[in-house]
Amino acid sequence: MTDHATYPDRIVTPAIVAALVTLAGFLAVAMAGNGGVFEYPLDDVYIHLAMAERIASGGYGVNAGEYASAASSPAYPLLLTPFAGSGAQRWLPLFWNAVSLVVAAGLLATILREAGIGRAAFWLVIAAPAALSLYGTAYAGMENMAHTAASLAIVLGLWRFATFGRVGWLLLGGVFLAPAFRIEGLALAFAAGGVVALLGRPLAGAGLIALAAVPVAVFAGFLTMLGLDALPNSVVAKLSDQGSGGGGILARASANLANNASAYGGRYLLALCVVVAVVSIGTLMKDRRAGYIGLAVAAAGLAHLAFGSVGWLDRYENYAVVSAFAVLALLLRPASDFLKTGVLTVALVGGFLTYGPYVDNNMANMRAIHQQQSQMARLVKDHVKVPVALNDIGYVAWQNPNYVLDLWGLANGDALSFRLAGDCKTWVDVLADNHGVQLAMIYDDWLFCNLGPNWQKIGVLSVT
Repeated sequence: MTDHATYPDRIVTPAIVAALVTLAGFLAVAMAGNGGVFEYPLDDVYIHLAMAERIASGGYGVNAGEYASAASSPAYPLLLTPFAGSGAQRWLPLFWNAVSLVVAAGLLATILREAGIGRAAFWLVIAAPAALSLYGTAYAGMENMAHTAASLAIVLGLWRFATFGRVGWLLLGGVFLAPAFRIEGLALAFAAGGVVALLGRPLAGAGLIALAAVPVAVFAGFLTMLGLDALPNSVVAKLSDQGSGGGGILARASANLANNASAYGGRYLLALCVVVAVVSIGTLMKDRRAGYIGLAVAAAGLAHLAFGSVGWLDRYENYAVVSAFAVLALLLRPASDFLKTGVLTVALVGGFLTYGPYVDNNMANMRAIHQQQSQMARLVKDHVKVPVALNDIGYVAWQNPNYVLDLWGLANGDALSFRLAGDCKTWVDVLADNHGVQLAMIYDDWLFCNLGPNWQKIGVLSVT
């Protein structure tokens, strides 16, 4: 019989295996529904691959000789630069997401071990990759899985600081890497610096806040040096697509929070944050160190709901969801095994009920990208071979020597400015003429009033 005291020490490997098996099984089923063909479920992955291709050749954008900030992540495109120009580059997003998934699963298992969970820890780490949509975040192929791993490093690093009084490499690495992968990472990283300051180390806390700001400041400075806006086009587009709303920043944040909380992922995150906040407040009188950490994580989650996005394969909010679950386990450390196991089991069941009904839809994204963007790319690269204009540029822009005009504006600042102005003017004609565009593949209901009278529809792509 396994000794109770050592049993939790053996959960890291099962956690990693469970995470990889869950991802592999999901990919296998999704590929079976796509004729056995592997595909990324988002065109955004190919935007990052196209950006990486230009970075490797000394540029920054999706077209040769034209600077553009089509990627919101400062660091992720850099990881995709190896093998640029070859077919091997296409597998890098899957590779890095598998690596990030392994790191995240290992960190989560370590957190449950340090939370003093007994035998149930084994089953919790087996269920967590599916319940918390870790597999779905990795499946998306974007930088979000790395952001989740960095966020767990912050949570565990903070806990160890509160326990041992040392700012370790885990905390330093998480604070730097979280905003390097996603600008939203500033919330949890800044909160971590605040906790360290509150716990009697103000200089160390200020240093952590400064460290978190470095990758974002360097990225903004780099964009400005290229003559671009300090905020990437993709971030500006997402903020605008959320709706500017009326009133000041508080009114807009409240409206965005209400909108996010109406989505299934947002409701789950909100529930976790409320539970963590309540438990943290109850913990403050007994252990202010643990209480501060819990409140910091809950505040970062609420900040995401107020200023960020949820959805799109449930990847945007995943870091906040997993961090909240992790810190909840740590906060419950003094409780009985029965109470800890019960609360965490309910949290995971909530995750299953939240994300489970949408598994089929997420799988179908692979088939949708293959039937749309993949076929558009084949048409352009293998047959048409002329400058084109699109709404979704990633697959078509990647490994394409001809010009690709992004009418949605992620890779073209002029198009973004025109589109966000909201005027029904034929600006598409001007940009198309300027870049010699001979073919457009667009959702015409998105840009119908922006097209001139001479446009001729020559076909419709129908998706089964």
